[in-house]
Amino acid sequence: MFKKPSRKSRLICICFSAVFSLTLAACSGKKKDGQTTLDDSKDNMPAPADTNGAVVGDWIVIREMADPEKLNPIVSNDASASEICSYMFESLLGQSKETYELIPALAELPEVSSDNLTYTFRMNKNARFSDGKPLTGNDVIFTLKFIKNPFVDNAAMRNYYEMIEKAELVDGDPYKVKFTLEKPNWRAIYTLAGLQVLPKHVLDPENITDKFQWSEFKDMRIAAKNPDIKKFADFVNSQEVSRSAKYLIGSGPYVFEKWETGAGVTIRRNPDYWGKNLSPNYPNKIIFKTIQDNSAALVAAKNKEIDAMYVIKPSDFYNDLKNPEQFKLIKARPFEPAYAYLAWNQKNPLFKDRKVRWALSHLVDRKTIIERVLFGDGVPIQSHIFYKNKKLLNENLPVIEYDPEKAKKLLEEAGWKDTDGNGILDKMIDGKKVEFKFTFLSNTNPVRKQILLVIVDALKKVGIQAEVQELEWSVYLDKTKKHEFDATYSAWTSPTTPPDPYQIWHSSQAEGEGSNYISFINKENDSLIEAYRNEMDEAKRIEIIKKWQQLIYDEQPYTFLWSPRSRYVYDSRFKNTRWYNYQPSPSYNEWWVPQGAQKYTQNMNY
Repeated sequence: MFKKPSRKSRLICICFSAVFSLTLAACSGKKKDGQTTLDDSKDNMPAPADTNGAVVGDWIVIREMADPEKLNPIVSNDASASEICSYMFESLLGQSKETYELIPALAELPEVSSDNLTYTFRMNKNARFSDGKPLTGNDVIFTLKFIKNPFVDNAAMRNYYEMIEKAELVDGDPYKVKFTLEKPNWRAIYTLAGLQVLPKHVLDPENITDKFQWSEFKDMRIAAKNPDIKKFADFVNSQEVSRSAKYLIGSGPYVFEKWETGAGVTIRRNPDYWGKNLSPNYPNKIIFKTIQDNSAALVAAKNKEIDAMYVIKPSDFYNDLKNPEQFKLIKARPFEPAYAYLAWNQKNPLFKDRKVRWALSHLVDRKTIIERVLFGDGVPIQSHIFYKNKKLLNENLPVIEYDPEKAKKLLEEAGWKDTDGNGILDKMIDGKKVEFKFTFLSNTNPVRKQILLVIVDALKKVGIQAEVQELEWSVYLDKTKKHEFDATYSAWTSPTTPPDPYQIWHSSQAEGEGSNYISFINKENDSLIEAYRNEMDEAKRIEIIKKWQQLIYDEQPYTFLWSPRSRYVYDSRFKNTRWYNYQPSPSYNEWWVPQGAQKYTQNMNY
C-alpha cells in the first residue's frame, strides 16, 4: 500500500492497480427531496455496461489537487501518478473490476510448478508499445531488474519482489518467461500479476542491464561494487525519465502528451492500441487538470471547465451541490474502502509509551467527527482490514470510545502531569523536563485541517498542546518519507486481493523511505507478518492475520479512525459512467459521449 493524495488528498498505496487497489462499491442513482442521491443498498456491483452505439471522441477534463511527483510507474510515489500511469502502462495480468479475479493481459495466466517455485508466463505476441515496438519477455526481465535494483527509488514496491530470485526466457523464446522464487510464497501470483512492463529499448538501448547478475541485487554492498548498477538507478530516478515523452513509452490505451507544472498532465488516445479487446479508449484525451483551491475547482465544475472531480469537502457536495442538475452535473458516491488514521511517529519520545498512544486514541470523538464534519460518510474502524471483509477482520476488537477521563488516567499512569500549573502536561525524559507539545503535519486539505482542529481542541482540554502545519503535497510526502514529523492524519487503501501488512508495518520498512514511516519496531509484529507471508495454508493465514490485528490494536501505533465514502460529480454528457469497487473507481477510458453532445475536437488546444 502506498501514499496518496492529489485527487482525494489522502495517503494511499502506489503499486499496481491489479494487485493493491481499493475495494470499492458502486451505487445506482435516484432522486430524493430534489437532491441527487444514491441507492446505498445496491453497492455490490457496478451498473450494467452502456456501450451500445459508443463512439470515439471528445475529451474528459479531471480535477487534480496537485501535480504528480513522477510518471514512471516504478518510481512514482503518489496515487495520482499511479492513476495516470494506469492508462499508459500495463501489467502482466489484469484484474476484473467486478469479480477481482486475475485475467489475461500482456500474458496468459501462468503455469505454476508443483513445488510452487516457478511461474511461467506466455506473452501475448500482439502486445506492442506505443512506438510500435513489440513487447517481449526481454522487457519483462528488464523491468524486474529495474525493480530489484537497490538504488532505485522504489523501496515500498521492491519489498514485494524480494521473493523473486530471477526471471529468464524459456529455451530462448522471447514470448515465454519463467520466474523462479527463493521459496514458495502464496502472494507470488499477485505480485507477478502486477508487474507493469517498461520498454527496454527505450530505457536501456545499450543493453547495460543484461550484464547485471541477479545475485548483485540481494545486497546493496554487493550492488555497490558494480558502478553501472548505481549509474542506471541514477538515470531512471531522474526527473527527465519521469517527465519526458521520450521515456514515457508504455503499451496502454493512452500515451503521454504533455506535463505543464502547476497546470496538469495530458494523455491522448493511442489509435493503434494493440489491446482494444481488453480495454476501450473512447475519449481522445484525458486531461488531469491541477486546481489546488477547492472553491475554484467547484466553480470550474459548475462552469463546465472540468468534467469530473472528487469533491473534497462534504459540505460542498451536500449543500453547495444540493441540486447538481442545474449545472448538468451528476453525483456519484461509490464506496472506496480506504481507511483513515492518525500516525504517531515512534521516533518522537512523546509517543513511545503505548499508554500515551491509547490515551490519544481515547481523545478522538470519531462518531461526532463523522456526523458533523464528514456528513455521515464514514464507518468507525479498529483495524486496517476493511470492515466488510468478515473473513479476515478480527471482530473481537472492542470499539475505542471517546473518553477524556480515561485518557487523563492513562496519561497520569505514563508519568504526564502539569507540575508547573501552566496548563500543559510535562514529564522528565532523559533528565530533561519535556512539555507535551507536538505538531500534526498535513497536506493542504480543508477537511483534514477541520478534523485535526477538532482533535487539537480535545487534546488541549487534557493538557496536550498540538498545532497543525499544512504543506504542499510534494513537500508533505518528502517530510513523512524522511520521518521528519511528529504526527499526521493519513489514509491507506484496502486491497482487492489478500492483504500483506509487510510494506507498512514490518521493521525493515522503517529504513530509508519505506512505508513504515512511523518507525514502528516490534519483534512479535515482524514474526507474525513473516509467518503470515510464508504460510501456504489459508486457514492458518487467517488465524495469523487476526492475531496480528490484535497486536496492532494493543500497541496503537495508529489511531484507526474510519473507512470513508467517496464523493464525485461529473458532466451529464458522458455515458457508461460505471463506478467500481476498485481504486480508482471511475475508469475514464470507458466513458464516451454521443457524437452530437461532444464538446471538444481532436485539434483543439488546451
